[in-house]
Amino acid sequence: MLALAIVGLFALPVASPRTGLHQDPKASERAASARSEVWTDRVAKAKVKAFEKALKPKKVSMADRKRALSDLKGGISRHLIKPLQKFIERDGSVVLQREAVEMLAKQDGKTAKKAVIKLLGNARVTGTPQVQADLVRALSATGYTAKDWKVIDDMFESDYDNARIPVHEAILELVRDHKEKQAVPLLLNNMDEPSASNVDAAENPPREYWKARWHAWATWKAKVKEAMKAITGHDFANAPQARAWLKKNRLK
Repeated sequence: MLALAIVGLFALPVASPRTGLHQDPKASERAASARSEVWTDRVAKAKVKAFEKALKPKKVSMADRKRALSDLKGGISRHLIKPLQKFIERDGSVVLQREAVEMLAKQDGKTAKKAVIKLLGNARVTGTPQVQADLVRALSATGYTAKDWKVIDDMFESDYDNARIPVHEAILELVRDHKEKQAVPLLLNNMDEPSASNVDAAENPPREYWKARWHAWATWKAKVKEAMKAITGHDFANAPQARAWLKKNRLK
C-alpha cells in the first residue's frame, strides 16, 4: 500500500514556477491576439474585402460587426488604415469604435497618423470622451511631433466636465511622454487647486464650473506635475515655484 501511495504522489501534476497548476486557459489566446504581424498586400486586401463585405448590409448586428473587426486584429498593413478610419467614423458602438482606434494606433507610417488627426477633427467621433482620449493616445503612438500640438492644443481647457477626465489624462500622458514644451502654459494653469480669483466678478464662471474643475483637477493633478518634471527635470510644489524656475531657466 505504501509503495502505491508513493507512486501516486509521483503521478500528480507538479506546478511549474512559470505556469502553475491553475493557469488561465485564455491567457495564451489573449497573448496571441496581442501580437501583431505585417501582412502582405495580398493577405491584407483579402481581409479588407471580407471585412467590407460583412459590413455591407444596411443592418448588421453588433456581434457580426465585432466578428468582422476581430478578423483584422493582429494585422499591420497600409490597406487597413482607411477601412478602420471609416469604421470609427460610422459605427454606433463606442466599444467597437475604441477597439478600432486601438488597432489603428498599431499601424505604421504617416498615413496612420493622418487618419488619427482627421478623426480628431470629426465632432461626431470626438463627442464621446473615451473615444477622443483613445485617439489622443493613438496620435502619441503613431509618430507625434511638436507640429501636431495644434491638433489638441485647445482640447484640455475647453471643458472641465468630469466626463472628459479621460481626455485630460490622455493629453497629460502625451505631454509627459513627448516632453511637449508648448504645453507648459497649460500645465501652469492647472497645477494648483482651482479657485476663482474674484468671486464677485461678472465674468466669473458659475459654481458648477468650479466644482467640476476641482474634481477633474483632483483626479489628474499628479499627472500635471509628472509632465512638468518630464519637461524641466525638476519637481515643483506649485505653479509659482515652477514659474520662478522657468523665469531663470530657459527650456532647451
